[in-house]
Amino acid sequence: MNLLALYVFLSLTGNLCAQDTQVEMEDMLEKADIDGLSKIFVIVSPLSGFPEMQSYQSLNYATEIRKIEDGRVEIINTLANQMPNPKDAFPLRNIPNSLDKRYLSPSPKIESKDPRIQSLAEEILTRLDDPNTKDVVYEVLRWNRGHLFWGNPNEVPSAIESFENQTVNCIGFTHLPAAILRHLGIPARTVRTFIARPDQNRLIPHYLLEVYFPSLEGWITYEPQGPGMPFIENIVLYTHHDWDVEGQKIFRPLSRDMNITVSGGVDASIPNPDLSPPELISLDFSPSHFDRDQGHEQVLVTLNARDLESGVDEIRIDMQAPDFSGPGKSLFFHLKDGDEFEGTFTAQLGWNMQTANHAREYRVSRMRMSDNLGNVREYQAKHLEEKGFPTGVTLETWTALDDAPPEPVYISPFFPERVPAAPNGLHYTFFYTVSKTSSNAEGGISTTTDFVHNEGVQVRASSTGSFRSGQYFIGFHYPQYVPPHHPYGKYQMNSYYLRGPNDRQFNILPRNFNQELMNYSFELVKDVPMYSGPVEIESIIIFSQKDGQLSSNQDMVLIQTSGAISPLNEKPQETDQSFRMFFETMDGKKVNNRRSVCSRRFGSHHLLFRSNGPRDTPVRIERIELDDKEGNTHVFYMKDLQNKILKTIPEYMVLD
Repeated sequence: MNLLALYVFLSLTGNLCAQDTQVEMEDMLEKADIDGLSKIFVIVSPLSGFPEMQSYQSLNYATEIRKIEDGRVEIINTLANQMPNPKDAFPLRNIPNSLDKRYLSPSPKIESKDPRIQSLAEEILTRLDDPNTKDVVYEVLRWNRGHLFWGNPNEVPSAIESFENQTVNCIGFTHLPAAILRHLGIPARTVRTFIARPDQNRLIPHYLLEVYFPSLEGWITYEPQGPGMPFIENIVLYTHHDWDVEGQKIFRPLSRDMNITVSGGVDASIPNPDLSPPELISLDFSPSHFDRDQGHEQVLVTLNARDLESGVDEIRIDMQAPDFSGPGKSLFFHLKDGDEFEGTFTAQLGWNMQTANHAREYRVSRMRMSDNLGNVREYQAKHLEEKGFPTGVTLETWTALDDAPPEPVYISPFFPERVPAAPNGLHYTFFYTVSKTSSNAEGGISTTTDFVHNEGVQVRASSTGSFRSGQYFIGFHYPQYVPPHHPYGKYQMNSYYLRGPNDRQFNILPRNFNQELMNYSFELVKDVPMYSGPVEIESIIIFSQKDGQLSSNQDMVLIQTSGAISPLNEKPQETDQSFRMFFETMDGKKVNNRRSVCSRRFGSHHLLFRSNGPRDTPVRIERIELDDKEGNTHVFYMKDLQNKILKTIPEYMVLD
């Protein structure tokens, strides 16, 4: 439970942030013990101090204010091992008279009686067959997660504003389901929290949702940006009523205190746990100026660190070149002298031709140190500079092997040209591009294309990988995430970007490109059945350096299918076992130990196979097996599919 909660938390913290709204304090009544994970956090505010705080507890989550001193507070968060399981029928009955009726009523930010909320609530109920109250709550939260998108962190949207704008912060993610639930007669309220980030010395403002269940005589806490548990890093210092306008003002300084220190995040069951992160004593880069012509092969990074209580566990430095858009470098340090409590740690910063040709310097973007109890200290370049530590190295650049720019050759048509709008906004519609270069520099060509709707909405498609055949590079593309609220209609190619082997970028726009390369578009449509009808193979494209022969891992096969093949998951599997390709030698003998499974999927019906090499003898396709959505296997023999093979590229292009 600990690792899962932490993983989900780290993947979302960039989006779990919101501006404060006005709230009021409230004493919590649920005092039942929670069986789950507990973590202790320490907040130090030496200048501002703390307002009066109250412990909090619902049926599945608790914040205990364990110890308060001048400018220092210890807090224990407890997260239940599993969600409580209420047994309430729907519509909800037996709501106690003692419960504040305003939890079932509209308010300025939760417009539960608005006709739009009523219509929305009725629409959500139609998805359920004889639901109980728990089912209704989960379906509202699922709808909420699929309909809203995170953004606008400095706004305080109401439920109606959230419903209409769709792009909201965590306040909007909470107000909208609260309004729907209140309209359905289910008591709901919002909970104000601060997400503890010991690695950043920050408290990030956040909102949670609570629902009252009479069968349990208490409130269950939910993360409204998903249907499940909150994160254990959510420190609940108070609950609030959305109709209050004054209550929270005394808490605002906590998230804005630049001198605050947040530490801990360790298991509270450990006796006298160490709550202090490791300390950086010194940092050195040798040489500080890298010159390949002087025989330098790498930079040795040396640092001294200590953690006298728990011992240093991991040190990592991420580096980036400010003048180079390529990938950064991550360094993981190993103990050289001393011990984990105080010692010297080293790592090597290596180089390669592709990046060092153009980067003029490499600087620390983040340094992260953790101890054996999980305490984390994070430094950015500005923190290192404040302490007088170096932040990176400069480089002596040298001439690239060849500055010849890459040249676009061909873009395949879309398959299909009409793209069905997926409910989750993921499409994976496939096309490919062909480029070439006379450069001898190491590396390939990456391609990016932009498509624009007549309303100005843009969709980008970047190559996910390419293979080289002589001077030519064939890259595979699919449009990136297309939100469901994107307008339907035609998206015309607007720009084309090539980044060459020496990482120099070239932009090709319609106004300065005189070939017909840009005359491509696709149409985003709705209500297109994707998984129905007989399973068939519509076309086959074989990418190989020898016509029809597969002899290396660079050789690939793309097949376009139709009908009720195995449906696409929310995200494609790296290796989809539902689709298989078998090979035979050039003289027709079956190769029983050669089989390839789908390595990438584009759209609903485009499957990419690698040739599963290398091998001593070239092979060709013997048969293809496709599973339908019922799990039945359909077998297609290549001898019967010769009329399905398409040419890879235009006739004028000859592969070396």
